[in-house]
Amino acid sequence: MNDKDIAFLYRLRVFNSIWSAWFLLLWSGLAWAAAPDTPIAIVQGITQEVIHVLQAHEGQSFTPAVQQQVADIVLPHIDLMTMSRFVMSQYWSQMTPAQQDEFARLFKDQLVHTYMAAFSHYSGQTVQVLSSRQIYQNPDIVQVNTMILQTNGMANIPVTYAFLQESSGWMIYDVFIDGVCMNLTYRDTYGQTVAREGIAEFLKDLSKKERTWNKG
Repeated sequence: MNDKDIAFLYRLRVFNSIWSAWFLLLWSGLAWAAAPDTPIAIVQGITQEVIHVLQAHEGQSFTPAVQQQVADIVLPHIDLMTMSRFVMSQYWSQMTPAQQDEFARLFKDQLVHTYMAAFSHYSGQTVQVLSSRQIYQNPDIVQVNTMILQTNGMANIPVTYAFLQESSGWMIYDVFIDGVCMNLTYRDTYGQTVAREGIAEFLKDLSKKERTWNKG
Protein backbone atom coordinates (compact mmCIF):
# COMPACT_ATOMS: atom_id res chain seq x y z
CA MET A 1 0.00 0.00 0.00
CA ASN A 2 1.50 3.34 -1.06
CA ASP A 3 1.28 6.74 0.64
CA LYS A 4 -1.70 7.82 -1.51
CA ASP A 5 -3.65 4.71 -0.53
CA ILE A 6 -2.92 5.30 3.16
CA ALA A 7 -4.00 8.94 2.88
CA PHE A 8 -7.19 7.96 1.10
CA LEU A 9 -8.12 5.37 3.75
CA TYR A 10 -7.51 7.92 6.48
CA ARG A 11 -9.78 10.49 4.81
CA LEU A 12 -12.44 7.81 4.29
CA ARG A 13 -12.33 6.84 7.98
CA VAL A 14 -12.71 10.46 9.07
CA PHE A 15 -15.45 11.01 6.48
CA ASN A 16 -17.50 8.04 7.71
CA SER A 17 -17.07 9.12 11.33
CA ILE A 18 -18.40 12.58 10.49
CA TRP A 19 -21.51 11.21 8.82
CA SER A 20 -22.15 8.59 11.48
CA ALA A 21 -22.06 11.23 14.19
CA TRP A 22 -24.38 13.58 12.29
CA PHE A 23 -26.97 10.93 11.58
CA LEU A 24 -26.73 9.63 15.12
CA LEU A 25 -27.63 13.15 16.24
CA LEU A 26 -30.75 13.19 14.07
CA TRP A 27 -31.72 9.74 15.31
CA SER A 28 -31.22 10.38 19.05
CA GLY A 29 -33.71 12.14 21.33
CA LEU A 30 -33.30 15.87 21.92
CA ALA A 31 -34.38 17.18 25.34
CA TRP A 32 -35.20 20.79 24.42
CA ALA A 33 -38.38 22.84 24.16
CA ALA A 34 -38.21 25.10 21.11
CA ALA A 35 -40.56 27.48 19.35
CA PRO A 36 -42.10 26.19 16.10
CA ASP A 37 -40.09 26.58 12.90
CA THR A 38 -36.82 27.46 14.63
CA PRO A 39 -33.68 25.52 13.70
CA ILE A 40 -33.85 23.54 16.95
CA ALA A 41 -37.51 22.71 16.39
CA ILE A 42 -36.70 21.48 12.88
CA VAL A 43 -34.10 19.05 14.21
CA GLN A 44 -36.59 17.86 16.83
CA GLY A 45 -39.23 17.25 14.17
CA ILE A 46 -36.83 15.27 11.99
CA THR A 47 -35.81 13.20 15.00
CA GLN A 48 -39.34 12.29 16.01
CA GLU A 49 -40.45 11.33 12.51
CA VAL A 50 -37.37 9.25 11.73
CA ILE A 51 -37.61 7.39 15.04
CA HIS A 52 -41.26 6.59 14.26
CA VAL A 53 -40.26 5.04 10.93
CA LEU A 54 -37.39 3.06 12.45
CA GLN A 55 -39.52 1.73 15.29
CA ALA A 56 -42.12 0.57 12.79
CA HIS A 57 -39.41 -1.49 11.02
CA GLU A 58 -37.37 -2.47 14.06
CA GLY A 59 -35.31 -5.62 13.51
CA GLN A 60 -35.88 -5.52 9.76
CA SER A 61 -33.49 -4.63 6.98
CA PHE A 62 -33.82 -1.17 5.48
CA THR A 63 -35.61 -1.74 2.16
CA PRO A 64 -35.59 0.90 -0.60
CA ALA A 65 -39.13 1.83 0.50
CA VAL A 66 -37.98 2.50 4.07
CA GLN A 67 -35.00 4.46 2.78
CA GLN A 68 -37.39 6.58 0.71
CA GLN A 69 -39.55 7.23 3.79
CA VAL A 70 -36.55 8.52 5.71
CA ALA A 71 -35.35 10.56 2.72
CA ASP A 72 -38.78 12.21 2.46
CA ILE A 73 -38.45 13.27 6.09
CA VAL A 74 -34.88 14.56 6.04
CA LEU A 75 -34.17 15.96 2.59
CA PRO A 76 -36.77 18.77 2.61
CA HIS A 77 -34.76 20.39 5.41
CA ILE A 78 -31.39 20.23 3.64
CA ASP A 79 -30.29 22.87 1.12
CA LEU A 80 -28.85 20.49 -1.45
CA MET A 81 -28.07 23.13 -4.07
CA THR A 82 -26.08 25.31 -1.65
CA MET A 83 -24.19 22.24 -0.44
CA SER A 84 -23.63 21.10 -4.03
CA ARG A 85 -22.19 24.45 -5.09
CA PHE A 86 -19.91 24.53 -2.05
CA VAL A 87 -18.54 20.99 -2.26
CA MET A 88 -17.84 21.33 -5.99
CA SER A 89 -16.11 24.67 -5.36
CA GLN A 90 -14.48 26.12 -8.51
CA TYR A 91 -15.64 23.16 -10.58
CA TRP A 92 -19.31 24.12 -10.16
CA SER A 93 -19.00 27.04 -12.59
CA GLN A 94 -17.21 24.75 -15.07
CA MET A 95 -20.14 22.33 -15.17
CA THR A 96 -23.00 22.63 -17.62
CA PRO A 97 -26.50 23.12 -16.17
CA ALA A 98 -27.22 19.46 -16.99
CA GLN A 99 -24.07 18.35 -15.15
CA GLN A 100 -24.99 20.52 -12.16
CA ASP A 101 -28.44 18.93 -12.00
CA GLU A 102 -26.95 15.45 -12.34
CA PHE A 103 -24.46 16.08 -9.57
CA ALA A 104 -27.14 17.46 -7.22
CA ARG A 105 -29.21 14.31 -7.81
CA LEU A 106 -26.26 11.97 -7.26
CA PHE A 107 -25.14 13.93 -4.21
CA LYS A 108 -28.63 13.61 -2.75
CA ASP A 109 -28.54 9.85 -3.27
CA GLN A 110 -25.15 9.63 -1.56
CA LEU A 111 -26.47 11.55 1.44
CA VAL A 112 -29.42 9.17 1.76
CA HIS A 113 -27.23 6.09 1.34
CA THR A 114 -24.75 7.25 3.97
CA TYR A 115 -27.60 8.31 6.27
CA MET A 116 -29.12 4.82 6.28
CA ALA A 117 -25.75 3.11 6.69
CA ALA A 118 -25.00 5.24 9.75
CA PHE A 119 -28.06 4.03 11.68
CA SER A 120 -26.26 0.82 12.63
CA HIS A 121 -23.99 2.86 14.94
CA TYR A 122 -26.73 3.75 17.41
CA SER A 123 -26.28 2.21 20.88
CA GLY A 124 -28.36 4.26 23.29
CA GLN A 125 -26.58 7.61 23.03
CA THR A 126 -28.51 10.77 23.82
CA VAL A 127 -28.10 14.37 22.67
CA GLN A 128 -28.02 17.59 24.67
CA VAL A 129 -28.80 20.89 22.99
CA LEU A 130 -26.39 23.47 24.40
CA SER A 131 -27.11 26.75 22.65
CA SER A 132 -28.38 28.49 19.55
CA ARG A 133 -27.19 31.83 18.22
CA GLN A 134 -27.30 33.95 15.11
CA ILE A 135 -23.81 34.30 13.66
CA TYR A 136 -24.57 36.30 10.52
CA GLN A 137 -27.21 38.61 9.05
CA ASN A 138 -28.33 39.16 5.45
CA PRO A 139 -28.48 36.25 4.88
CA ASP A 140 -29.41 35.11 8.36
CA ILE A 141 -27.34 32.17 9.59
CA VAL A 142 -27.99 30.40 12.89
CA GLN A 143 -25.62 28.04 14.63
CA VAL A 144 -27.06 25.30 16.89
CA ASN A 145 -24.56 23.69 19.25
CA THR A 146 -25.28 20.21 20.59
CA MET A 147 -23.43 17.38 22.30
CA ILE A 148 -23.74 13.63 21.72
CA LEU A 149 -23.52 11.99 25.15
CA GLN A 150 -21.83 8.62 24.81
CA THR A 151 -22.84 5.54 26.80
CA ASN A 152 -19.71 3.43 26.36
CA GLY A 153 -17.19 5.55 28.25
CA MET A 154 -15.92 7.29 25.12
CA ALA A 155 -15.55 11.05 24.87
CA ASN A 156 -18.70 13.03 24.13
CA ILE A 157 -18.94 14.48 20.61
CA PRO A 158 -19.76 18.15 19.94
CA VAL A 159 -21.99 18.67 16.90
CA THR A 160 -22.89 22.05 15.38
CA TYR A 161 -25.60 22.62 12.79
CA ALA A 162 -25.46 25.60 10.41
CA PHE A 163 -28.88 26.82 9.25
CA LEU A 164 -29.51 29.33 6.49
CA GLN A 165 -32.69 31.44 6.44
CA GLU A 166 -34.27 31.19 3.01
CA SER A 167 -37.61 32.27 1.56
CA SER A 168 -38.94 28.77 2.28
CA GLY A 169 -37.67 28.80 5.88
CA TRP A 170 -34.61 27.57 7.76
CA MET A 171 -32.48 25.03 5.88
CA ILE A 172 -29.48 22.95 6.97
CA TYR A 173 -26.49 23.71 4.79
CA ASP A 174 -23.56 22.39 6.84
CA VAL A 175 -22.68 20.36 9.93
CA PHE A 176 -19.53 20.38 12.07
CA ILE A 177 -18.64 17.18 13.96
CA ASP A 178 -16.00 17.62 16.66
CA GLY A 179 -14.83 20.71 14.80
CA VAL A 180 -14.65 18.98 11.38
CA CYS A 181 -16.72 20.55 8.58
CA MET A 182 -18.82 18.07 6.60
CA ASN A 183 -18.91 20.21 3.47
CA LEU A 184 -15.15 20.70 3.48
CA THR A 185 -14.67 16.94 3.80
CA TYR A 186 -16.82 16.34 0.73
CA ARG A 187 -15.10 19.17 -1.15
CA ASP A 188 -11.69 17.70 -0.46
CA THR A 189 -12.76 14.20 -1.51
CA TYR A 190 -14.59 15.26 -4.67
CA GLY A 191 -12.07 17.94 -5.63
CA GLN A 192 -9.19 15.50 -5.75
CA THR A 193 -11.18 13.14 -7.96
CA VAL A 194 -12.25 15.88 -10.38
CA ALA A 195 -8.70 17.25 -10.59
CA ARG A 196 -7.46 13.77 -11.46
CA GLU A 197 -10.25 12.52 -13.76
CA GLY A 198 -12.19 15.56 -14.97
CA ILE A 199 -15.86 16.44 -14.42
CA ALA A 200 -17.35 13.97 -16.90
CA GLU A 201 -15.46 10.97 -15.51
CA PHE A 202 -16.19 12.04 -11.95
CA LEU A 203 -19.94 12.11 -12.65
CA LYS A 204 -19.70 8.76 -14.42
CA ASP A 205 -17.96 7.20 -11.40
CA LEU A 206 -20.50 8.72 -9.01
CA SER A 207 -23.32 7.37 -11.17
CA LYS A 208 -21.83 3.86 -10.99
CA LYS A 209 -21.75 4.12 -7.21
CA GLU A 210 -25.38 5.28 -7.23
CA ARG A 211 -26.45 2.09 -8.95
CA THR A 212 -24.90 0.03 -6.15
CA TRP A 213 -26.54 2.24 -3.48
CA ASN A 214 -29.98 1.80 -5.03
CA LYS A 215 -29.74 -1.96 -5.00
CA GLY A 216 -30.63 -1.68 -1.31
